[in-house]
Amino acid sequence: MNLHIRIEAGRNALSALGRQPISTAMTVLALAIVIALPVGLFTVLTNMENLLGNWRNQAQISLFLHKDASPQAIQHLQKALAQTKGVVEVRYVSADAALAEFQKHSGMVAAIQTLGENPLPASFVVQLDPLRYPPSALQQLIGHWAQDPAVATAQSDLHWVARLQAILALGQRAALILAVLLALGAVLVMGNTIRLHIAQRRDEIDVASLVGATRSFIRRPFLYQGLLQGAVAGLVAWGIVVAAFYWLQVPVDRLAALYGTQFNLVALTPEQGATLVIASALLGWLGSLLAVGRHLDHTFA
Repeated sequence: MNLHIRIEAGRNALSALGRQPISTAMTVLALAIVIALPVGLFTVLTNMENLLGNWRNQAQISLFLHKDASPQAIQHLQKALAQTKGVVEVRYVSADAALAEFQKHSGMVAAIQTLGENPLPASFVVQLDPLRYPPSALQQLIGHWAQDPAVATAQSDLHWVARLQAILALGQRAALILAVLLALGAVLVMGNTIRLHIAQRRDEIDVASLVGATRSFIRRPFLYQGLLQGAVAGLVAWGIVVAAFYWLQVPVDRLAALYGTQFNLVALTPEQGATLVIASALLGWLGSLLAVGRHLDHTFA
C-alpha cells in the first residue's frame, strides 16, 4: 500500500484530534484511568511476591533429630535436604550448639546444669524459597521429612506463607477479572468516541463513498485516531502507576523500618511500560475498528 496514503491518513487523524483538544484529553484521561487500575493492581501483587521472596530467611522448617540417630543417617538426611528443589540453605545445629544458644538467650544456666545432661536434640534448620511451593505442597514436604528415620519431630512457621500465597492467588484472580472488564470498558469508551467523530463527519463519509472511496480509505483515519489515543492513554497510565508507587514509597519505608528491613517498590520496567503502551494502543484500535465497521456496514449496504 502507498506510504503516502498512510501518512495522509495519520495527518487527518491528528488534525481531527487537534480540533477537539478538550474532548480528546478527557477521552485519553478516562482511558488512562481505566487502564491504570488493573495494571496498578497487578504491579502491587508483583511487589508482594518480591517481598515474599525477600523473606526467605523467615521461611524455616526445624527438623529435630533422634538422640540415637547415627552419623550416617544424619549425613544422608542432610544430603537429601540440600538436593531438594526450593531449599535455600540447610544448617546443622548440634546438641551442644543448641544448648549454648539456649543458655545465652534464656539465662537459665543454673537450671540446665542441675539436669546433668543436655536435654536439647540436634536439629536441621531448613530455609525455603516461599515462592517455590504452593501451600499444599509445603505441608506434604514437611510431612515427608518428618517421616525420615532420623527425625523425631518437625516444626514449621510456614502458616503465614500459606496465608500470603492464598491472598496472592485471590488477588491475581480478581486482578484478571478486573482487567478483562476494564479492557472491555476501554474498547467501548473508544468505540463511542469514534462513533461521535463519525457522526460529525457523516456527510464527508457519504460523499467520499459516492465518489468511489473504498472502505479501507474511509476507515483508516478513524483507526489511526483510536490507535493514537490508545497509545497516549497507555503513556499516561504508565505515568499514573509510576507516580502512585513513588508516592507510596515513603510509607512503605516507614513500615519496613519497623521490621528492621527495607523494601523498594518496583513500578513498571521499561519493557512492561512499552507492553502497556502497545496493549493500550491495540485496545484503542479495536474500539475504533468496531465502531467504524458498524457504520460502514450501513454506508456500503
